Amino acid sequence: MIQWLKTLSGSICIVTILMHLIPDGRFAKYVRFYAGLLLFLIMLQPVLEFLGDGNELDHYLQLEFLREEYYDLESAAEGLSDLKNDQILTAYQSEISRQVSEIASAYGLDAISVEIEFGEDGYSIETISLTVEATGGEEAAEITEPEITEVAAMTRDEIAGLYLIPTARISIIWL
Repeated sequence: MIQWLKTLSGSICIVTILMHLIPDGRFAKYVRFYAGLLLFLIMLQPVLEFLGDGNELDHYLQLEFLREEYYDLESAAEGLSDLKNDQILTAYQSEISRQVSEIASAYGLDAISVEIEFGEDGYSIETISLTVEATGGEEAAEITEPEITEVAAMTRDEIAGLYLIPTARISIIWL
């Protein structure tokens, strides 16, 4: 609770300073909007902790940022269709692997290996094989079989939704 108050008061101070530094004009309304949104999210955090998992908002935001990164990457790949060379293809494929690893870490998993089979064009994803283990040391050893199945299903659904491939083409191996 004390950390939350520190974060809230610090954010209010920063927003106040920022509002005094930006002259009244066309950017002030955007700064006010995003500052209000930020303060709203900070104030919402204790309510979310009271109602359930407090990290749910952080988890959701992390996945949304990954989704935006993927769409940006996908549109950049489409725009570079004339320049399809090996370097761009390799960078694209390694970025997809990194994003799959981050999705796993968002669900509390440590990605041991990520194997992605791409289509003939090198950009479409055919299958994803992900080998994971739970992070957290002693807590990870206490995870039950139903919890493993639930986390694996949520991770599989998130990957399938993000990359628009059927869940049957995604295998998650738990160590």
